[in-house]
Amino acid sequence: MYPKWLLSIMTVIIIVIQAWFIHLIFTYPLVGIYIKEAQQNRWLITDFETRQVPQDLGLQLGDQILKIDGGPPQLDEGVIKWGAIGRGYQLEILRGDEIVDIKPTTHVTYYDLGNIFGQILCFTILIILIRKMPPLLSFRYLCLIFLDLGILFMSLPGSMRFDGLAKYLVSTTVMLLPVLFFHFFMMFISERNKERQPVTSKLLKFVYVFIGICFLVQLIYLVPSSLTKSIYHIMGRLSMIVFVVGFIFNIASLLLFYKKEREDKKYAMSIIKMIFISLIISFGPITFLYFIPLVFSLPYIVDPVYGGLFALLFPILLTYLIATKQLYEIDLFVRRLLFMAVMSIIPSVFFTGVLVAYLPDLSLQQIILVFMLGCMFCSAFLFSLEYFTKITEPYFFPRRSLHRDSLRRITDQLSEITTFREFKEAVLKDIVSVLQVYGAAIVFASSTEVDVVCDGEIDERIVKNLTKDKPFQECRRGEYFIYPISKHGEYTSHLILTEEKENTYVSTEDRQWLRTVIGHLSVSLENVYLIRTMQMKMQQIASQIPNEEATDALIWFRKVLFDLQEKERIRIATDLHDTTMQDLFFLKRRLSNLQEDLTPQHRAQIVNMMEYIDIINANLRQSCYELHPHLIKETGIVLALQKLIDQEMKLESFEVDFRVEEADTVERLSLETKRHLFRVIQELLNNAKKHSEANLLSIRLGVSNEQVLLFYEDDGKGFNIDLLDWQDGRISGMGMKQLKSRIISLNGQFSLESSEGNGLKIQAIIPWKEGAAF
Repeated sequence: MYPKWLLSIMTVIIIVIQAWFIHLIFTYPLVGIYIKEAQQNRWLITDFETRQVPQDLGLQLGDQILKIDGGPPQLDEGVIKWGAIGRGYQLEILRGDEIVDIKPTTHVTYYDLGNIFGQILCFTILIILIRKMPPLLSFRYLCLIFLDLGILFMSLPGSMRFDGLAKYLVSTTVMLLPVLFFHFFMMFISERNKERQPVTSKLLKFVYVFIGICFLVQLIYLVPSSLTKSIYHIMGRLSMIVFVVGFIFNIASLLLFYKKEREDKKYAMSIIKMIFISLIISFGPITFLYFIPLVFSLPYIVDPVYGGLFALLFPILLTYLIATKQLYEIDLFVRRLLFMAVMSIIPSVFFTGVLVAYLPDLSLQQIILVFMLGCMFCSAFLFSLEYFTKITEPYFFPRRSLHRDSLRRITDQLSEITTFREFKEAVLKDIVSVLQVYGAAIVFASSTEVDVVCDGEIDERIVKNLTKDKPFQECRRGEYFIYPISKHGEYTSHLILTEEKENTYVSTEDRQWLRTVIGHLSVSLENVYLIRTMQMKMQQIASQIPNEEATDALIWFRKVLFDLQEKERIRIATDLHDTTMQDLFFLKRRLSNLQEDLTPQHRAQIVNMMEYIDIINANLRQSCYELHPHLIKETGIVLALQKLIDQEMKLESFEVDFRVEEADTVERLSLETKRHLFRVIQELLNNAKKHSEANLLSIRLGVSNEQVLLFYEDDGKGFNIDLLDWQDGRISGMGMKQLKSRIISLNGQFSLESSEGNGLKIQAIIPWKEGAAF
C-alpha cells in the first residue's frame, strides 16, 4: 500500500537517526540536571530529568555548579539552549564550604534499556504490519501509530541527554500519538460498520494543521539559539497539554461508542473493551502521574522512567488483538515471529554468558543490552532462514525445488481443465519431464468407452489393454508401471508410465511427489467427468424441448447453453491469437533475418514463404474474428455485421443486400443480444454458402414498436420444411434448430418459409425489453 521508494527512504532515515542516538548513549553519560542562574552569577540545581540522576551522582537540589568540563556553566551549550546540563564528563560543585568533583559514568541505564526494547518491539510490529498490510485505510493509521511509538522510544534516551534532534522528535511524536490513535479508531469503526465519519474529519484536519505549525516552530531546537530555552519550555508544556487532552478525548470517545453499540448490539464489544483497557493501563500512569502535574507546575508523582514502561503495554496489547484476529487477520505471521523470539532466548543466553566470562567488568545494564540485542539478531536470523532456504534450495536441493515448482504449475493448470484432452499439456508433460521417463498416459475407462491421452514415447494401443481386467492397485506390467488414480461406480482411471531413461527405479522422493500429483488428478478427473456428463444431459434435454412451448425455466436453460458455447469460442480465439498467430509472427521475423546471407534464388523462396505465412495469418485472424467478434463491443454490431458480410462477399459468388433501420436504437441493445443476432446472421450466411446456391441475399435489421425485427430472404433452391425434424439431432453445430433456439432463448418468435425451388424466408421478432441495455 505504501510505495517501496518511500519505505526505503524512511528506513534509511530511521537507521541513521538510530545510529546517532546509540552513539549518544555510549558516548555521553546520563546527566539530566536543570540549573538556574541565581544572584552573583551562581548556578544552582533546580530539578532533575529523572530521580535516578541524583541517586547515581549524589547530587541535591540547591547544589551550586561551579564548572562543567572545566569551563563556566554559562558557556555550556546545554545551559544556553535548555537551561540544563545534558552532557558532561566532569562537574565541579559547591556544597556548603566543600568543593566536590563529580564524574558521571553511567552510560546505559535501565531507562535506556526499556526504551531500546520498546523501539525494537514497535518497529518489529511495524514491519509485520507493512508486509501483511490489507487494503484498508485504518491499517495505514495503525502503522503510523507504531511508527510514532517507535520513534518516540528511539528518541527518549537522546532527549535525556538533551540532544536537539531527540527533543524535537519527542515533542512531535507525543503530540501526534493521541491524534493518530483517534484517527485510526474512527477509520476502523467506519470500515467495520461501513459508515463514514464526516463530523470528525474537519476536526482532525484542524488538529493536524496545528501540529504541523508546532512542528515548524520547534525546528529551532536543531540550531544553537538563545530563543531555544524559552520556546522549549512553552512547546514542552504545550505538547503535554495536547497529549493529555487527546488522551481524555479518546477515552471519552471509546466510552460513548461503547454505550451506543451496547444498546444497539451491532458490534463486538470485546474489541472496544480491550482497546479501552490498553489505553488506560498504557498511558494512564504517565498522563495522570507525570504530564498533568507538570502542566499545572506541580512536582510529578511517578518518575517517567517507570511511567514510560507502562507505555510498552500498548503495542503488546494491540499485537494481541492482531494475533487473535480481532483487528486484522495476520495472526500466522505474528505467531511465527513470536515463536522465533522465544527460540532465540537460548542462544542469546549462551552468547551473553560467554561474553561475560571474557569481559567480567561489564555492568548489569550492558549485560541486559547485549542479551536484548542478541535476541533481536537471533530472531531476525531465524525468521529470515526460511527465505534463505527458499532462495538456495534450487542449488542445494534441486530435486525438491523441481518437484515444488512442477506441482505448483500442475495445480494451477488443473484448476482450468474442462476436457479430458487438456490433461496432456497440464500434467503429462510435467510428469515425463520431472521423472525422466520415455512416456506417460492417463487411461479413463467407463462402461461404454476407453479414453487415453498420451505424451512421449508410449504406445496408445498397448496402454488401452493394460488396465483391462486388472486389479485396482499399483503394479508393473513388463516395461510399464500402472498407478491407480480413482475408482468410481461408472468409471476407473489409471496413470501409466514407461521406464526411466536412466534405467533406474523411481526414487522415494519422486514417488511421494507422484502420489501428490495423483491425488490432484483424482479430483480433476472427477470434475471433468461431471462436466462431460452434465453437458451430455443438457444436450439431450435441449434436443427434446418443444420450442413453441418453452417455459421461462427452459428459456433460461437455452441461454446457459449458448453462454457456454460463447465462452468456449472466446477461449479458442484467444488461444489462437496468443499462441499460433504469435508463433507465425516470430517465424516470419526469423525468416526475414535470414535473407541477407542467402543467394537471390533462395531469397525469393524465403519471400514466397513469408507471403504464405501472411496468408495463413490472415485466415487465422478471420477465424478468430468469427469465433470472437470483438468489434461488437468496440464499434457496435452494425459495423461488425458489415465487416462479416463484406468478407463473405469477397469469397463467395452471391450478393448481399444488408440494411439496418434505427441503427442508433439497435446499438442500445445489450451485448448478449447483439452476440445472438451476430451468430444468427453468421449462420444464415454459412447456410447460404453451403446449401442455398443463391445469387442474392437480403438481410433487414431494425426496431419497431419496442421489438427487434430481423428479416432474411434469398433466391436459392430452398428445401421442403416438412422434412425438417426440430426434435432430432444434437446441439453440436449451429443449423436451423440451434438458430431457432437462439431466438427463443431471447423470448422471441421465429418463422420460416421455404419450398423446393423458391428460396428461403426467415422472420425473427425479439421483444425489446428482454434485450434492452437500459
